[in-house]
Amino acid sequence: MIFSVIITAYNRENYIRQAINSVLSQTFSDYELIVVDDGSTDRTQEIIISYGEKVRYIWQENQGSEMAYKTGVSHATGEYMAFLDSDDYFLPNALATYDRIIRALDSPPIIIGAMQRFSSDEEVVIASGGIDEDIVVYKYRDYLSKDIAIGLAQSRIVMKKTLFEQAQQGTGAPLARNMNDYRLILRAGIYGPCVIATRPITLAYRYHETQSSKNIAKMCQGVLYLIDMVRQGKDRLFDRYAYLGGIVNEWVGKACRAQLWGVAFKILLKGWPMVIAALVRKVCLVFHRPTVRLIIASERA
Repeated sequence: MIFSVIITAYNRENYIRQAINSVLSQTFSDYELIVVDDGSTDRTQEIIISYGEKVRYIWQENQGSEMAYKTGVSHATGEYMAFLDSDDYFLPNALATYDRIIRALDSPPIIIGAMQRFSSDEEVVIASGGIDEDIVVYKYRDYLSKDIAIGLAQSRIVMKKTLFEQAQQGTGAPLARNMNDYRLILRAGIYGPCVIATRPITLAYRYHETQSSKNIAKMCQGVLYLIDMVRQGKDRLFDRYAYLGGIVNEWVGKACRAQLWGVAFKILLKGWPMVIAALVRKVCLVFHRPTVRLIIASERA
């Protein structure tokens, strides 16, 4: 089996059906669907169970999405893990697109799909690339070597199961329940090659407003955890610092706009070396020859 699609859910009765249906309606058929219920207290469990054998349902006590993803991977039989948050959804040809990338580019261990953001009150109409559409990608030595700016989301990540397991070694239980996508990519991002797709769109990513002081403070705790995690590492330290520097800068700005001055100062105090590394890398990229994009031609060309 090529893909294990893993959805994690906690109290997502309003969105989980759309996420599951988006997987079951894929044009590519060599996959399994695993849904991990992270201790929901609403109708999430009832909705998942209603799909019967189409879905492998796993329940666990509430431990956060990172532990839920680990649980899903431990039950997976596919070569590649395709992650999907329960409030996002795949476009119909998402898995077919990833399969074409795998076959064309010698089975890269990490693929980052293309996404379109939308808010809950928007209707997304996106043309998803089937066999009649070219795929545009950039191929890098690893994720931390990329020279294009992209937003990261867990649902964009497709990763070999062996690499996911390797990246988890020695990490223990998560100390923060957010920023899990960045935590994963900072660990796995030194392995490659990595392929980043910019066309076609394979993911509809639901954007939730996080402008309240409470939510921003919570996310900033995740940033502080990432800073501590990276400072304890040894491999590719500059690249990890440079990557995290952009995140530090972003959340210092958000904390300031929310007038959380103490939180902003704490992040900057701990994360200023990452910001400097990001600036140095940005200057270096001015003199760097840009990576040439690759075109995976339509299979009917």
